[in-house]
Amino acid sequence: MSLAQLPIRLTTGAFVLNSGISKLSLSDEEAEGLQQMASNGVPVLADMSPAAFRKFIAATEIGVGAAQLIPKVPGWFAGVALSAFSAGMLNMYLNTPGMTQDDGVRPTQEGTPVAKDVWMLGAGVSMIIDSLLNTSSRRRRSAKRRAAKIRDAKEQKIEAIHTAREEQQKALDSAREAAREERKAARKAARTARKAA
Repeated sequence: MSLAQLPIRLTTGAFVLNSGISKLSLSDEEAEGLQQMASNGVPVLADMSPAAFRKFIAATEIGVGAAQLIPKVPGWFAGVALSAFSAGMLNMYLNTPGMTQDDGVRPTQEGTPVAKDVWMLGAGVSMIIDSLLNTSSRRRRSAKRRAAKIRDAKEQKIEAIHTAREEQQKALDSAREAAREERKAARKAARTARKAA
């Protein structure tokens, strides 16, 4: 989890999780009323029974809220979940009669509580963008580190080769010098032997 996403994920996660938990205790009548509104945004929800809808919407909100709060969940995934959820809420808002003014966008007093969910869409999209940008920058930094390691390894290898060559040359020079000294000593010994004879 990116530190930049932490405040957004904590606030949205707590809000949505609490909303989902509270929906577990909805009565069938309350669930049916909420289902009618929700089906304006997602028509397939109209085919469910009120009890099944109550379980579905509660599980959805609990899942989305938990995804924001669990640090192991990638930021892009949490952002996609929150964006999809809030997009469904906004679609419901735009398609429910009485929630918008005549222009079809600005909320009426009744629609204001639902229209406020637009902040969750913004938060979700922000998390997706932040995750993508951070992932790209992390990859670039990682690639630079790998390139630096490879460069350092090459330099160390080259240095080791030069050092080995220098040592080899020194060993050859020492061997040649030792051979010259031996030849000198042998010639000197031979001259001394001839003089003694």
